[in-house]
Amino acid sequence: MEIFLNEITESTATENVVVPLAGEEFNHGAKLKSIDMVAEYYRAGETICIRIKGDFSIITVCDRCLADIEVIIPTDESFYVFPESDATDIDYFYSGESIELDDFIRESIIMNIPEKILCSEDCKGVCSRCGTNLNDKKCNCMST
Repeated sequence: MEIFLNEITESTATENVVVPLAGEEFNHGAKLKSIDMVAEYYRAGETICIRIKGDFSIITVCDRCLADIEVIIPTDESFYVFPESDATDIDYFYSGESIELDDFIRESIIMNIPEKILCSEDCKGVCSRCGTNLNDKKCNCMST
């Protein structure tokens, strides 16, 4: 998905995010299932301000019990993109006639996937001895 510099004005423009990232793997093997996000952008002098917001869902496993789960995650990230220069302390810059948004969208997803994902707050995990999912049934390992 790209935006053309000559079409970016001081007024905020909004586009639905349409990026073929479904099925792509991210942090800890999480697979992207769907995206429901918008990209907002406007010009502030030579700086291009980009905001990626909405929700995305991933398929992953619970960090305690290893059950497959789908998680919907909100995101709201802003990026400030400057003209290419010799400055070394700029994270985002542009050159040419357009800005490709795919990397900003990907970064928004990566930055918002939680480090620890649980199927529920009270997930009991798995038995460290026999591997039984303690959410499904009680094992006999603790009584020995």
